[in-house]
Amino acid sequence: MSGIEVIGLISSIISIVDTAVKIHNALKDADRLPRAFQEVALRLPVVTDTLTAVKGHLEENGIDEATFRAIMPVVQACGENAEALKDILQEVTVSPDHSRLQRYRLAIRRLGKGSQVEELMKALLENVQLLAGNRAMQSATGAQVGEVLEAIHALSEVPPSAPDTPGSMTFSHYGTGSQFNNVDSGTQNINTGSGRQYVANSMTFGAD
Repeated sequence: MSGIEVIGLISSIISIVDTAVKIHNALKDADRLPRAFQEVALRLPVVTDTLTAVKGHLEENGIDEATFRAIMPVVQACGENAEALKDILQEVTVSPDHSRLQRYRLAIRRLGKGSQVEELMKALLENVQLLAGNRAMQSATGAQVGEVLEAIHALSEVPPSAPDTPGSMTFSHYGTGSQFNNVDSGTQNINTGSGRQYVANSMTFGAD
């Protein structure tokens, strides 16, 4: 794949992100959706600005083989992240206002782990950060790197958009003791002491 094709791929990602912005803007009563949707929409222009800076740099300076090998997987990952985010926003948009959240939860269950909007957006921003941080790009993206990092931090602080959906569990522990999380339906057996632990359906102990 040539430098021209890389530039074309970045251009297509910018178009996908622009479409995602339009989809969100078309949502009526978007304020009824989880806060993560508004935070994602707020940060999408950072992605567009950074990718535009990268694209302009490549158009002006070209790309050598080493840089191509370094950035190509990252650009492809950006494309996958952006497409997934656009698709899930589209799925929510086509639903009637009263069933959007339910449709969103169903989409998350179908798509699996990492498919909440804030997770998709954070993954996109992290890949954009990698792209912008490439040594060959730093002269063109210096102004955007700080904004990307700020956006990643902001999304990390956003409450999960579907916290009770399988595959999207978050556990917090602020004490000094142990935390034990059993996220499935199986039995959890815990021994925090120094003695032995015996686990069985039935046991008989006799004295020697």
